[in-house]
Amino acid sequence: MSRRVIEHIVEQHAEDAAFLWLQRDRAADAPDQHVKNLRRLDDRLEAHIDGLRVAGEWGWQAAERAFDRYQEPGETFVAAVLAFECLSENRIGYVLNLAEASPELLRATVSALGWVEAHNVQEWIRSLLEDPLPSRRLLGLAACSVRRIDPATRLSQLLNDVPAVRARALRLAGEIGRVDLLSDVRAALDDPHGTCRFWAAWSCVLLGDRYHAIEVLRTYAGVDGIGWKGVQLLLRAADHQTAVDWLLDWRGDRSKERLIAAGAGIVGDPIFVPWLTTRMRDPGLSQLAGESFATITGISLEDHGMDAGAPADMDNVDKPVGYSASDENLVWPDVRKVREWWRQNQAKFHQGNRYLHGKPLSEEALLQLYAKGTLRQRRGAALDLALSAPEAPLANSSARLFGRLALAD
Repeated sequence: MSRRVIEHIVEQHAEDAAFLWLQRDRAADAPDQHVKNLRRLDDRLEAHIDGLRVAGEWGWQAAERAFDRYQEPGETFVAAVLAFECLSENRIGYVLNLAEASPELLRATVSALGWVEAHNVQEWIRSLLEDPLPSRRLLGLAACSVRRIDPATRLSQLLNDVPAVRARALRLAGEIGRVDLLSDVRAALDDPHGTCRFWAAWSCVLLGDRYHAIEVLRTYAGVDGIGWKGVQLLLRAADHQTAVDWLLDWRGDRSKERLIAAGAGIVGDPIFVPWLTTRMRDPGLSQLAGESFATITGISLEDHGMDAGAPADMDNVDKPVGYSASDENLVWPDVRKVREWWRQNQAKFHQGNRYLHGKPLSEEALLQLYAKGTLRQRRGAALDLALSAPEAPLANSSARLFGRLALAD
């Protein structure tokens, strides 16, 4: 086989690996994908990365050329994986210097740190946490987050770092169940920087503090990005009637309608079903309302013949505040059939209770959902399970399968 043919094959490995990472990234919180789909993507992605490993220097050069040429997240991920695996300071530094200029490229680099086997990255993560550059310490914390690594006493020190690093450290404290740091995290509820206050509140709730922290999370409900992360947690952590009242209070505010449509599925109270069926006639909210209806009742809209298909003129549909591209993979509910089903079955559901897929919420139901639900459902179940065990880490529902690590002092 000629060198030219081999180089072509290696370049194809680099191209396909970058593409598959993009697919995996989109699938990680998808409403129509299951963990078995994610594992199949992981196997395919790993096979192409392994092709680059086997090619040795040619493999690195193919990944480097693609990274240089495109500087996109998929190519960043591939180059970062190979750089960290070969333990080359020059290659790692090269990738980091370019990736740190873009949040999207940095996120792909964090994903690479979550992909590589532990023995290849453990010392690098420790080094990043000790780096004099705040951007590198931030990267180290993000790597700890994706792998649920406990940085031990170093974490308490990073809680007093610059704002961006401090916020990530506050988030990590909740993700890994560091209840011993609860007093330090609670003190950050008065941090002068808003992002730090948010993650302090988020972690306080995970670590068992359900008082002032919940009210702080509620103040961020309308904030792009982090707001929805807070809503997902506070609706699960708050007293059921309080959560219901919050959503009811938001009615009439168009900017909050997506939060209500998605939040109704989290709260699981049938009181929201009439509102959801009304919003099923709104093309911008129809699919999300259908998803929440299915989450409460446990029925499959597709299996029950309740998929009406997309409207003919979707280009002119006004998207609601916070619209997610992942909504496009959801069913378009047939409102008439949904309402008829509800008329016949609503007596089985009682207001004031939280239902999950047609049954009252229970640990057994959450564990089953985490094992067999969609990736979006799996992420929600992980939050519910973490709230019942503050000292346990919040499961990373879309992580590659690795054991949990800890960095010793």
